[in-house]
Amino acid sequence: MNYIRGYKIFENNTDLTEEQIDFLNRCTGGEWKLNTNTGLIDVQGWFDCGSMNLNDFKGLRFGKVTDYFSCNNNNLKTLDGSPREVYEDFWCDDNPLMSLEEAPLKVGDYFVLYNFFLRYNLNEFLKMIKRDRPVATELLLTHHFLTPQVIKREITENSYFCYYVSRAWNTPPFKKKQEELTKILTPEDLQKIDALWSIGGYL
Repeated sequence: MNYIRGYKIFENNTDLTEEQIDFLNRCTGGEWKLNTNTGLIDVQGWFDCGSMNLNDFKGLRFGKVTDYFSCNNNNLKTLDGSPREVYEDFWCDDNPLMSLEEAPLKVGDYFVLYNFFLRYNLNEFLKMIKRDRPVATELLLTHHFLTPQVIKREITENSYFCYYVSRAWNTPPFKKKQEELTKILTPEDLQKIDALWSIGGYL
């Protein structure tokens, strides 16, 4: 049974709490529905939950958002539950993020991090890492675009990139990639990371 209220759509709303429904209603510009096949919330329009003092997305997980998605200025440490696909911009500024591992798999326009507007492609992310922006860079290293194979290539070709890898190397968000990289990096690369961490990294 469907319940219609304004422009919001509730599909099998017994799967959602009243708090979750209220959250979706307040933050959605357009229509939202619970996709019973995926268990994800799809939004036809935009979703903006900025400046709501959130630690998470109220236990919700998002699928597709056809406009922009903004979760700026909250207390999010991860992006767990964020949309799998955003057709326009994805904004996650001003959060104490520890990792971008759960960032969307696809963003149609800009991925906005620390007020940097990045095209959602590998070249833009690599260009960002080659700037002197330590916090943003260490977050980007946990992003799924930067696979161990890409990181290996950049370590070999770019000492500046290698320095940032050394800073992130032993941090919890980077642990999964560290384990994968250890298997494919040369002893020389590992020595370089260890040396750079010793003189400039932090833990």
